[in-house]
Amino acid sequence: MTADTQYDDKALIALLREGDLSAFEIIYHRYLPALYSITYKRLQHREQTEDVLQEVFARIWTGRERLHIEDLTAYLHAAVRNETINYITRNKKVLTFYEPFEAIFLENDTPEGRLIARELLDLVYAYAATLPEKKRAVFLLHVRNKLSTREIADELGISVKTAQNQLRNALQGLKTHLAPMVAVIIASRF
Repeated sequence: MTADTQYDDKALIALLREGDLSAFEIIYHRYLPALYSITYKRLQHREQTEDVLQEVFARIWTGRERLHIEDLTAYLHAAVRNETINYITRNKKVLTFYEPFEAIFLENDTPEGRLIARELLDLVYAYAATLPEKKRAVFLLHVRNKLSTREIADELGISVKTAQNQLRNALQGLKTHLAPMVAVIIASRF
């Protein structure tokens, strides 16, 4: 396949259904900028946006033989909207849990702020040590290296979905087990 302007959406869909990787790549490059912009406006986070888009395009590729798309633009926008809603629903509780702690870490320019930040970080690493090996690896790559689930999946040779599930489970456990201790640390400082 040559230039992407040579093919209209219907031709690309037909080629994609036949397993043509070049057609998939053309669709990806043709629509990614607009889809990225829409998704980023909703999530306001680069890695989350990339996760959502990666999931949408992965589903298109894996389900290519069953695709029955009349309007590719409308299909992609709906798929991104739905995946964004799913992502927010899955991660809403976890994300809101961290907001107050993020402020503490960002405002650690006082001795007391640095002490609280250090104690919280120690608790996070102590929690990580209690996790099963694979979940711990995913969790630490996210916390220490600030890797996205896509980058974690590549690093560990696992699927993105597995990385997402492992990280979500680890973060939910962190919330459940450490929230009371964190509250005590913060309350004891004020």
